[in-house]
Amino acid sequence: MPTNPLTALPRAAWRLPRMAPDMSKLPTGRIVTLDDDVVTRLYDTGEEHLQPVILLHGMVATGMLNWYQTFQRLRGEYRLITYDQRHHGMGHTGPFGFQSLSEDVLRVADHLELEAPIVGGYSMGGIVAQLAARPDPSRLGGLVLAATGTGAERNALEKLTLGSLSRTSPLLNAVPDKVAREIGEEIPRPHAWALRELSSVSMATHRTVISEVGRFNSTSWLPDLDLPVAIVKTTRDIAFPQRIQDEMADLLPHSAVFPIHAGHAVCATHPGAFARRMRTAIGWAVSNAR
Repeated sequence: MPTNPLTALPRAAWRLPRMAPDMSKLPTGRIVTLDDDVVTRLYDTGEEHLQPVILLHGMVATGMLNWYQTFQRLRGEYRLITYDQRHHGMGHTGPFGFQSLSEDVLRVADHLELEAPIVGGYSMGGIVAQLAARPDPSRLGGLVLAATGTGAERNALEKLTLGSLSRTSPLLNAVPDKVAREIGEEIPRPHAWALRELSSVSMATHRTVISEVGRFNSTSWLPDLDLPVAIVKTTRDIAFPQRIQDEMADLLPHSAVFPIHAGHAVCATHPGAFARRMRTAIGWAVSNAR
């Protein structure tokens, strides 16, 4: 039986996320079937009178694990929606590729009959958000791109960095097998819930996503995205260095940058500060939507 790389670490290392969610403030996820029989777990605060915001999680996370602090802090300000992307959590188990993931964004918008939603994306989710806007930017109200960029692996330094992430990514979010087996409550405690969410993403998915990031490059078509784009810039990011994020901002015709002084895992290491920065960025995108 394969061993988990974290079983030898001290118990304190398992204590993620740093700020545990208040489960009573989070909507209950439900399994939905979208067009083309795409099945996923979706969370929706459901306030139909508010501006809808679809939030796309990053690699090795799940929808609510990535965005729980944003849901807790911004609920009542926007209609917040997130879901598990393919091969993450309870996301669709069919073919995986960023293009397929971007089409799922529009499937969710159509399923919920959303008109011009704001789409926010974190890391991998930011790449997916860019692709979702590419066919017809007018379908969306705007984008919020956090801890992401135009791509990676375009020179020797980036190849080295991406290679390091490939080797170490299983350590970022792996959960000790013993702990994962112990998590079985119908309504789990917050940290038990977080560990269960983390354990739902396979190491094979880690490698697949990193490979997809290495092939992605949006520099040639970003100038065609004629919609407001707010960029939450992580200034201490190794996965997407500042210059990659700055390049994205420079190429977009209508963008604004909202820096946060943290690394790539800001949603876990500084969840409160990240949620507050998302509030500012979403507000800018909404106020500038056509």
